Amino acid sequence: MNADRLGFAVALARKAGQLAQEMRAQAGGLDYTIKAPEDYATNADYAVEALIRERIAQTYPEDGVLGEEEGLKGRLDGCWIVDPIDGTTNFSRGMDDWGISIAYFNGTEFELGVIFAPDKDLMASGQIGRGACVNGLPVDFARVHPDQVRLVSIGYSDRAPMHEYTDRIARIREAGMDHRRHGAATIGFLGVLSGWFDAYYESVLNIWDAAAGLAMVKAAGGVIQHGPIDAFVQGPVHVLAHNGRIPDIGQIVSPVRAQAAE
Repeated sequence: MNADRLGFAVALARKAGQLAQEMRAQAGGLDYTIKAPEDYATNADYAVEALIRERIAQTYPEDGVLGEEEGLKGRLDGCWIVDPIDGTTNFSRGMDDWGISIAYFNGTEFELGVIFAPDKDLMASGQIGRGACVNGLPVDFARVHPDQVRLVSIGYSDRAPMHEYTDRIARIREAGMDHRRHGAATIGFLGVLSGWFDAYYESVLNIWDAAAGLAMVKAAGGVIQHGPIDAFVQGPVHVLAHNGRIPDIGQIVSPVRAQAAE
């Protein structure tokens, strides 16, 4: 009998995080593979994804897996979406802003998600219909104080023009809010779930970076927006996830896209 998918993903993320930390701590250090300019993977990225794929195949042999390093293998309508190490640069340099991201896509929506940030010892998990929690504490977006300065976590990719990024920061500041950037989407999503941030946005983001976070924010009662699934599977799209406390956040982070949706 198959294990509970959410519990399975939580245990697997913790095991994957332990492997990544152990490999980084080895005396010989990490090996690097250049994938594209400003984009590389370490041997830990590949080893962690291999571990996750192996465990999924053992427990859910009928399921597909879409991972950052090895792509899609198997079915998509019943598929695990995996970023073995999101924030590889941070991870390899010894910073704590990186995470393991595991989601399950049932063919219609991102049904569940888990993000584990090993160096922070933060585990977020959630499933549609069951809510979400961080380190066992339920996520409650209603607890956000109305007088707090709003914080927006934003990502940056060189696949989008630099002026779009700087213009976004200017609009956020003009709206009386502030921004943060951590170099890992998982930390942005963790921040929304933990109450550090009110929103996370990136204009060009891959599905393995976002699926788990989107599932958990939605499960917790937040609001998510992203490009069509068909396009998302093929390449990066825009992603917005927020706690619902900034009604015009879509207009602020991307006015052109917000107007097109009206």
